[in-house]
Amino acid sequence: MTTPNRPLASEEVYGEKWDRCMTDTMVKAASGLALGIVFSAVLFKRRPWPVFLGTGIGLGMGYGNCQNDFRSPYVHSQPLTLAKAHEHILTKSSNSG
Repeated sequence: MTTPNRPLASEEVYGEKWDRCMTDTMVKAASGLALGIVFSAVLFKRRPWPVFLGTGIGLGMGYGNCQNDFRSPYVHSQPLTLAKAHEHILTKSSNSG
């Protein structure tokens, strides 16, 4: 995990997004697999299609989340509050003039 005081390099931001993406996709695929196994055993007389369907849905959800994460233009993981932004603007304008 990175410290909040140190600015992140673009490579570190990209690496963190990949790590988050892979972890999220694996969790969703494993959850879909588990639910598919349960539904296959309980409702569908041990047919394989619920397992494949659940795993595919989990992979698709992870892939969609990854696309959204990589397309987001925000570098900061925490939103900048209005008070901090206002304070930053005031100190910047008072130093320049």
